[in-house]
Order: sequence, then C-alpha cells, then structure tokens
Amino acid sequence: MNINKMKVLFKRELLDILRDKKTVIMMIIVPILLYPLMIVGMTFTINAVMRSQEDKTYLVAFYDADEIKDDIINRYENAKEDEFTYDLTFVSVSGGKNAYENALDTEKIEAYITKGEEEDSYEIHYLSAKNGSETAAYCLKDVFSAYRDDKREEKIIDAGLSPDDIFYPVKYELKDMSTREESIGSRLGGMMPFLIITVILMGAIYPSIDVTAGERERGTLETLLTLPVTNFEMIMSKFLAVSVIASASAFLNVFSMGGAVAFLVSTSVSAAEDLDIHINLSSFIPGICFTVVVMMCFALLVTAVCMCVCIFAKNFKEANNYITPVMLIFMFGSYSAMLPDLMLTTGTAAIPIVNVSLLVRDLFKFRYDYGLFAIVLLSTIAYSIIAIRILSKIYDSEDVLFNEGFKNVRIFEKRSDIKSGGMPGTGDLVLLLSIVMVLMIYLGSYAYVKLGTAGVAVQQGMILIAPLIFAWYMKADQKKLFMIKKPLIKDMIGGVLIGAGAWPIAMTISVLLAPVFKTSLENASGLDDMVLTTPIVTLILISSLMPAVGEELLFRGFTFGTLKERFSPALSVCLTSIIFAAYHMSVIRFFALLPLSLALTYVAYRTGSIFVTMLMHFINNTFSLIQSKYPEKISKIIPMLSEENAKLSDLLLIAAAGCMLIAIGAFILDRKKKTT
Repeated sequence: MNINKMKVLFKRELLDILRDKKTVIMMIIVPILLYPLMIVGMTFTINAVMRSQEDKTYLVAFYDADEIKDDIINRYENAKEDEFTYDLTFVSVSGGKNAYENALDTEKIEAYITKGEEEDSYEIHYLSAKNGSETAAYCLKDVFSAYRDDKREEKIIDAGLSPDDIFYPVKYELKDMSTREESIGSRLGGMMPFLIITVILMGAIYPSIDVTAGERERGTLETLLTLPVTNFEMIMSKFLAVSVIASASAFLNVFSMGGAVAFLVSTSVSAAEDLDIHINLSSFIPGICFTVVVMMCFALLVTAVCMCVCIFAKNFKEANNYITPVMLIFMFGSYSAMLPDLMLTTGTAAIPIVNVSLLVRDLFKFRYDYGLFAIVLLSTIAYSIIAIRILSKIYDSEDVLFNEGFKNVRIFEKRSDIKSGGMPGTGDLVLLLSIVMVLMIYLGSYAYVKLGTAGVAVQQGMILIAPLIFAWYMKADQKKLFMIKKPLIKDMIGGVLIGAGAWPIAMTISVLLAPVFKTSLENASGLDDMVLTTPIVTLILISSLMPAVGEELLFRGFTFGTLKERFSPALSVCLTSIIFAAYHMSVIRFFALLPLSLALTYVAYRTGSIFVTMLMHFINNTFSLIQSKYPEKISKIIPMLSEENAKLSDLLLIAAAGCMLIAIGAFILDRKKKTT
C-alpha cells in the first residue's frame, strides 16, 4: 500500500464530497441549526402550552347534584390559591341531561358533575379526546379528593380520635442518595446513544452513496478502477474520506445539541441557585471525552457497512432504497440503551451497535468499567476491519466493474423470460433468507403458539418449500444448486465422523457459555415442554427428519450453492455457516452451532452431495432430542455432558476427542478424493 498515493486519493475523495454544496448544507449546516431550534423551541413551546393551560378558565356545571354543589364550590374557592393551580368557573346549563351532554360536546362547558347510583357517590363527565375537558376533569377530581379528605377528618375528630394517628400510623420519606449529576446523567444516558448513533449514521450515508453509487451513476467508477493504484488503496481512500465526514458531522451535530442542552441547563441552574441546588458540569468531562473516542471508532464501522451496501446500487435512488434496512438495524440497536434490564457485560460488549449504545449510557451514568470499555472498542474496531476487508473483496469482483450488483434478482423477472439452467444471484439469496426469516418470526411463531407440535411442522414445512419454490420459478439447475448427487460410502463415513466430532465441541462451547448467557439459554430451552410431552417417534419426524431435509436444502443447498458461484470456497463455507448459526436467533446457539455448521458446510463442499449433510444433520438432531427428552438417563451414561457435572478437564477431553474424529473424517474424505 503506497501512502503517497493514498494521500492523493484521500484528498481527491474529500474534495469531491465537499464540492457538492447541497449535500454539505443538508448533512452538516441544516442539522447544526435545526437541533437547537428543535430542542429550545420545543421546550419553550411545551412551557408555553402548560402555562396557557394553567391560565385558561375551565367551565364546569352540576346536574342533579345540588346537595354537594355548594360544598364543592366553597372548598375550591377557599383553597384556590394554595392547592389548585387551574382556574375553574362553575356555571349553569338550562335544560335536562341531554342539554348538559350537548353543552359538553359543543365545548360550551369542559365537564359536568352528576349524582351516582350509590349514596354519596358522584360522577364527573368529560371528553378524554379534548385536552381542555380532560384537564378540567382532573382538576375536579383533585377538588373532590380534598373535600373527601376534609369530611373524613371531621368524622374522625367527632369520634374523638386523631386524624394523623389514623391516616399516618407510620411516617416515611424518600431520600435520593444519587447526586444531582448522577440523576441528570441517568436521563441523558437513555437518550444520548440514540442521538449519537443516528447522527453518525446520517453523516455517513450520503457520502457513502456519493463515493459508490454516485461514482457509478456519473460513469467515473470504471475510470477510477483503471488508475495505477490497487483497489485496496482506492477503497481505503474512499473509506477514510467518508469516515472523516461522518465523524465531523457527528461532532458538529452533537456539539450543536450539547449547546442547546447547555443553554437549557444554564437557565435551570440559574433558577436552581436560588434554591441552593448546585450542578457540577465538569464531572461529565471524562465521560464526554471517552464518548468522543467511541464515536470515532463507531464511525469507522458505520462507514464500512454503509459502503458495503451502497456499492451494489446502480444509482443514487437505488442506494437510498438499499440503505433503509441498514438505518433501521442501527436505530433498533440504539434503542438497547433504553432497556433498563440490559446491562453492559462481557457478552453484550461484543454485540455490534448494542455495545456502543450501552457503553455511552454507562459513561453518562458514571459507570467506568475499563475492561468492558476495552472489549467494546476492540470489538468495534475488529468489526470495522472485517467490513473493510469485505468491501475490498467486493471491489475486486467483476460485479462492481460491470454494474451487475443486485440487479440480477431473477425472482422478479417473468418466468417465461428466464433461461433454464442458471444459478440464483446474491439478491435472490438475500430476498429468500429475508422472506424465510419474516415467515418464521410471524407465521411460524403464531403456528407454534396455536398448534403446538403441529406448529413446528408448519415452520419446517415453510423452510423446506421456500427454496424449492424459488429454484423452480427461476428455472435454476436444481441438481447443481442443491448438490443432488448419490453419495459414496466413504462420503457417508467421513461425514458422520466429522459430525460426531463437531457435536462434542458444540456441547463444550454450550456448557462453557451457559453461565454467561443465562437469559439466552432460557430462551433457547423454550421447546423443552414440547419435547417432554410429545412421543419420541413424532419428535424424530418433526424435529429431526424435517429440519435435516428442509434446513439442508435452504442452507447447504440454496445458500451455499449460490455463494460458491461468486466467492471463494473458504469464504462461502464461512458465510453459509454464519448465516445458518445466526438463523436460530439465539446468542448461545450461535456459538454452539457454529462448529456444527462449519462441519456440515465443509462436508457439503468436499463431497458435493447434500444427502451426506442431511444424514449428519439428522443424527445430530436425533441425539440432541434424546438428550433433551431423557436428560437423567443420558447424564448417568455420560455425566460430563450435564452442566451441573461438567468439569473443565472433562470438557477439554471430549473436545479433543471431537477434534480427533474430525481429523479422521477429513482424512477419509481427502483419501477418497485422491483415489478417485
């Protein structure tokens, strides 16, 4: 990598972005002016509305409640200045009950009082859809409550007792041990992560589109690819330029918001000084400084992800469509700071987006755990590096140069126009996985809740049918796509040995991670009741055989068959394995299933037969079902597999045995390959 060339390219990309004045104005200038106007303006508007509500006179009336009318009016008038902040005026309405209802509907009065069905009971009639009516009703409720307390005290005194002894036999008071700074930081901690992530995202989106889809739309991308520089140097210059713009935009926007908040706080502090309340704003400086570092690292990740997505778009409009799901994912992750029970731990510190959100929240709450902070920063940087490497691989692909990208989503073409024997594109794969995921989350969950065991069959049926329908509609070469090939005996033996070796490794990972991801483990055990109550034959059919066929067709078939046409075998195996593990939507299952998924995909690649992986999948599922249905019997036979009896030495022993089985299985597959 030539540093001098990188500098020239970086300056060129930076000037190209800044040359678009409209983008700079909309991305930087407008938000800087808009946030203070929004924050300060909304604050003053809310205060003005609240003052107007207090200054407004609310008209209320009595209907068929004359016996209490004078008492209520007198109680209100006697304590109007001290207890009640709203201005009530008691009026009369001529006519019967319909006249009162009509007056309420036409807003001639805000509320009216009638006698209830029980003795000494009354009803306050109002319209909750109208703010003035609802405010008047709540004010009347306060007046009635005060009047009721007065009558209660009178009766207690008449009985010769003390109201304080009756009402307050035990006295208590709340004492907040948090400092004023901690209270303010707690409130800011729930809001700031969302704002910071959003402004970084907004600052990265448009420059990312401009240097990728914009170059393609202007017809300059092909010219850049012919320059005497490597693709990595070119993409790094684009990446650094967008990162600088995103970071600068985020800093300016946060500074703008901070200025507006500081203005509001200063006005509050000046008012609080009269009450002898002091706020030490300097205590927030360490948290703010560390937040700046986090923002810089996170901007790298956001930039890399945005560019990875936008590079597939043919024009600016298409890039905006592609980036929308990315925005939703980042914004959804930023909401994690608003969940009170979700804490920054060694597990959550490695989850992208969520870790940054929780870290910023902890900083504003004065929780400084530097070990977790290091995990967040290092993991964020690691994810950024991975995304950059993926981006550089994409630029090395001919799909970018020849403008293919996602345009070959063949499922949207007329079937009569599709040529037979083709292979699905990356867009087809993304669409299929998205559809299956949505079906599983909504329709699959509903089917399981309503149908129980039969609902699981419905879920597996959807997984089985979806890739077959896609492949049929696209007239794909199904034999090649799904690797339909008669397996050799050696393939079966080698695959079973590799699967048998991957299983104890997965079990070891699951047992080791169980104390860390307790909540995820509880969620992953949601089918235990079904396993215990369903006959074993039915379980094997629904939870072993159907997933072995359906999931293999979807992942080792459609997914791996599509990816290996466009990426290297190693990358295709890794991507397929990660997608399969993530599909189960559980943190602990992701790490536990990853070695199994790698084993399945590796065997599919080496043997070229999906029937081998179906057999491996079936054996693994069946053994897992037996272990879940008969845990006591299995723990007696193999005690080291239970979490309670597991020892580190035993776990390492079975993991080592698993590695030996994998090595033997791989040797058999390799031997077969050499002898054929």
